[in-house]
Amino acid sequence: MKNSLLALLFCMPVFAAGQPIEATLLAHWSDENIPPAFFDNPYHDVWGAVVNGREVGILCSTLGIHFFDLSNTESILEPVAFAPATVQGSAIGHRDVKTYLHYAYAVADEGASTLQVIDMSGLPESVEVVYESDEFIRTAHNIFIDEDNARLYAVGGNGFNVRILSLANPEQPELLASYPTAEVPLPYVHDLYVRDNIAYLNAGNAGFIVMDMNDPANPELLGTMTEYTEQGYNHSGWLSEDGQYFYLADETHGRDIKIVDVGDLSDMRVVATMNARSFDGQIPHNVYPQDGLLYVSYYYDGLQVYDVSNPLFPRRVAYYDTYDGPDIEYFAGAWGVFVLPSGRALISDMNNGFYAFEPIEAPPYTSVTANVAGIEACIGATSEFSIEVGTDFLPSGVTLSTEGSSEALDVIVDASAGPGDVLNISVTGLEPGDATLVIHATDGANEGQTGIDVHIIGLPEPAVLRAPTDGKENVSLTPFFFWTPGGGAASLPKRIQISTDGESFEEEIVYASAVAGNSLTLPIELAEGTTYYWRVITSGECGDNPSDTFSFTTESTTGSVSEINGNSFLLYPNPASEQVHLSFARPVEEEMQVEWLSASGQRIKAEKMEASSRELRMDAGNLPDGLYVVRISTRQAAAARRVLVKH
Repeated sequence: MKNSLLALLFCMPVFAAGQPIEATLLAHWSDENIPPAFFDNPYHDVWGAVVNGREVGILCSTLGIHFFDLSNTESILEPVAFAPATVQGSAIGHRDVKTYLHYAYAVADEGASTLQVIDMSGLPESVEVVYESDEFIRTAHNIFIDEDNARLYAVGGNGFNVRILSLANPEQPELLASYPTAEVPLPYVHDLYVRDNIAYLNAGNAGFIVMDMNDPANPELLGTMTEYTEQGYNHSGWLSEDGQYFYLADETHGRDIKIVDVGDLSDMRVVATMNARSFDGQIPHNVYPQDGLLYVSYYYDGLQVYDVSNPLFPRRVAYYDTYDGPDIEYFAGAWGVFVLPSGRALISDMNNGFYAFEPIEAPPYTSVTANVAGIEACIGATSEFSIEVGTDFLPSGVTLSTEGSSEALDVIVDASAGPGDVLNISVTGLEPGDATLVIHATDGANEGQTGIDVHIIGLPEPAVLRAPTDGKENVSLTPFFFWTPGGGAASLPKRIQISTDGESFEEEIVYASAVAGNSLTLPIELAEGTTYYWRVITSGECGDNPSDTFSFTTESTTGSVSEINGNSFLLYPNPASEQVHLSFARPVEEEMQVEWLSASGQRIKAEKMEASSRELRMDAGNLPDGLYVVRISTRQAAAARRVLVKH
């Protein structure tokens, strides 16, 4: 049920925006002569380095690797060097590059590609390809270099999921290990981050895996996180400077970025999430932390920057939208992100090229940050979350209000606080639908606010019963039931219930079953001449909603007159629980045989009724619930009646 999912959601902090600023664009470059690949993307990942005392931007494209000198951006930005790829053109949809010392290492994910080692020591005038071979890597989706240990890690490659190369000789890589093996059955790995020989593996649908790679021949599994909030396709991530948190991006539309506490690798957990606060299908791609800020390349939303100095209350502080096309659930816009030592951020937009930005300073924290980006709750259920009051408000105090919130919300919040305070807030949705919760804060000189999207889920719309119509008589003993689902409820689970009592429906249910579709032919026979009641239950995230209750009366099929040889009789009660009485108007005058048959005709038991008797009491207490046929016969005549046994 939804409430159990909400309980999980509200026990972990997530993100809401404050008042971000637009980043200052330093330079932009694109080239219309570069052929686009299958996502209409001429450009791929981005990286950076410091070579000969100059900050260098590095951009991947379908043609190869472009190098930019960022030491002088007063003139029009143009590449100062270029390394052509082994395979070029529109068939190459993904190229990746990383650096070690004064070398760049490049791979592609398609074609008869190679690992290239590019010597950058000649920058800003030139670069030289000093190694180009498919001996160890033909194709790979991504690479990462653990610089302190001179190791290159490649993932998602042709013939391997993870491969480790030594860069002890930077121009002549050597193979250290390759997986999967029988002893190390690693799944497909999409990307990774490595520090101190500890590899944090983004394994797509398999989740998040952490391995100790100190001994490549005998790696050790340290932990996994296969189920977590806002889970999608586990794509990429980066470890915080102190090693306590991992910033995780799932490449799935509508999923937030996660901050994962990795202090205990046996119990990793999401402690915060954040998003671009754009459209429902927003999708992050790559992340890069530096100096308390987290820089993110967002498809469709360009550069997004978050203050993560408090990992439990991260706040969105800056942005720059590099993509001017429509926001749809596909793949376009910002691809890669990198931050140079100066604080200049680099973005590669897969459609629009290379972007460089001035260093970003977080604006004063004169707002409030909630630990929920959005709330999804059942109608009438109270949700609790927290807000942090900005630390840059005046110490004289802060006044809080929820003015501007939707009327469909009942909100409880303290009216006053101090800078840095963390306050609890409760909100209850009074009507189903979308609403907005606004929290405004002011100290008289400064003010800010945050908005939280709230989605209140009501009960599903009930089914509309069609047949048998209400009050229908002479209905088949195996009726055909038909209904139409309520609006938006066609795919929700449903159950049909049949009872013999319209007022005490639950206590007298004789048939209940889950159903697929919107019709059912009853697989058992009902008792003849009996009035039944039926309804359909639709189950939603926040509970069950029954349809109206209709009645119908079954036909009589075993004879219109209850008599044998002119002697009328009664068979009662029906339904029965303990005893069934067979009563004649006068003595039967000849011995009768009374048989109990199952609904399928199998004989269950038989009794004799003496000629002088008028009544026979039969035990039904030891019979299982169900429909039976009682057959009464003499040498000359017979009659049969259906009896429903229900204990």
